[in-house]
Amino acid sequence: MSNLADKYPRISDMKDRAIKRMPHFAAEYLFSGTGYDRAMDHNQEILKNIFLTPRYLKGTVEANLKTKLFNRTYDAPFGIAPVGMTSLIWPGAEVTLAKLANKVNIPYTLSTVACASIEKVGMHLDNNGWFQLYPPKDKNIRDDLLKRATDSGYEVLVITSDIPASSRRERLRMAGVSVPPKINLRTILQAAISPTWSLGVLKNGMPQFATMDKYKNSQGNKKISKGYAGSQMDRYLDWDYLEEVRNIWKGPIVLKGLMDNRDALKAKDYVDAIYLSNHGGRQLDIAPSPLQVLPNIRKDVGNDFPILIDSGFYSGQDVVKGLMLGADFVMIGRPFLIGLAAVGTQGAAHAHYIIKDEIENIMEQVCAKNIEELKKETVNVGKEFILASLD
Repeated sequence: MSNLADKYPRISDMKDRAIKRMPHFAAEYLFSGTGYDRAMDHNQEILKNIFLTPRYLKGTVEANLKTKLFNRTYDAPFGIAPVGMTSLIWPGAEVTLAKLANKVNIPYTLSTVACASIEKVGMHLDNNGWFQLYPPKDKNIRDDLLKRATDSGYEVLVITSDIPASSRRERLRMAGVSVPPKINLRTILQAAISPTWSLGVLKNGMPQFATMDKYKNSQGNKKISKGYAGSQMDRYLDWDYLEEVRNIWKGPIVLKGLMDNRDALKAKDYVDAIYLSNHGGRQLDIAPSPLQVLPNIRKDVGNDFPILIDSGFYSGQDVVKGLMLGADFVMIGRPFLIGLAAVGTQGAAHAHYIIKDEIENIMEQVCAKNIEELKKETVNVGKEFILASLD
């Protein structure tokens, strides 16, 4: 890892190499948002305006990052977020990331619309994976997905609430993103100048919606093989639907995509944790950063109810900021795929190393020996942080 640490000491140092090794359509899928990409950019701006005021003369510490969540102790306060179409971004990504998560003892969350199936990925998670459900309107499909996830050993269910409609994803339209990739002159040329990606496809097969393929002839899925929009089956979610899922799924349930205090408070009666997210800036371009609503939601739900968060977290610094503002756990998506695309399997592991090492270094700098002490550090926010009150 030391050679990689010298060459790529930050996640951002791997981004250019990742883009060069990916076909244009794959890179656009990974790095685009929706609309004018303002929500995605805003996530970064908010993070840039959060600071930690250190206190010293506390001696030195050995940082302990272990974090307990859902009666399981993880080795760090972050996990791998669900990302759809993962093997389009980099062939075989789902299995690679599942193996990594299992090895370093952090959670890996498989998306309903990933390219590897529930069953295939579950084989590499030792019964401790998380499954993210895009709630199908067809309840027969829903119930079968939940059964498959249970049978494959997934222990936590993440229900995504912020996809009541497909987003416009303008950059994806222009890039011709689809699964499987459209075979035309443009995509052939893009793949041809990305030989490592293309060899990965030969080894792993063309990206497909392996979990959803079983249902492609079902009502609401007639377009499933007709491009990106077709991957998103008819969806539906309300509180009654959530209650039905609660009666089926026996493990912890996390509700993802909440941003409003009222929804967060009501969710306490239905689920075991909430997951603040603006979908990485990919659904509603005028949504705030989840960090802006986090402090008030934490205040309303109390200190004992678990809150997870994602959207725009690219570093250990970012994770620390999320924790100090009230999150219990941070989920990270793009950085692991940047590492994978830039350097391969070692790159994904290197992304984990960077994020964890940055957190450890910050904790050592401010003499916080564990995550609970870190969360008590003094937070300062800049003028861009306008929605949340820290009183």
